[in-house]
Amino acid sequence: MPATRLFCPLAVALGCLSSCVSWHEEHNVRITSEPAGARIVVNDVDTGYTTPSVLAIGGLFSTDQTVRLEKVGFHPATRTLYQQREGYSSKWIDGAFDLVMPPMPLFWTTGDVFAPLGVRGALLPRELHARLRPSDTPLLGFDLLEQRASAKSEEPGQQR
Repeated sequence: MPATRLFCPLAVALGCLSSCVSWHEEHNVRITSEPAGARIVVNDVDTGYTTPSVLAIGGLFSTDQTVRLEKVGFHPATRTLYQQREGYSSKWIDGAFDLVMPPMPLFWTTGDVFAPLGVRGALLPRELHARLRPSDTPLLGFDLLEQRASAKSEEPGQQR
């Protein structure tokens, strides 16, 4: 019984604290390629999906993700999705209409009243599209720089 008496007030306190904060996350990312049917590899782990797909790979407390699209007969394309987080609060002054008017929450929504603090997070961009180049075409731009960087890191005796 003593454990139950301790658990109930703790659960109520945590419930009250969490109800003041709004948690909003966007973790779905739409991944497409031209041509379609490329394997999707996230952080060097094959997801088992091919393009086009919508994957839940982000989260509020996630980190940046590296996505590689691979298809036989084409150069692989590597892109980075960046994790963005933002905390916000509804302040009384946000509702002020004019400098001479006392601050009032005139423009608050119901969510601002019941959850004045919030955290938002998303992986950006939320839609990723890559055009895969055939294997017989030369690499250009960032793809060429990436190939050179990976070749340098694979050289024997190269220190990281």
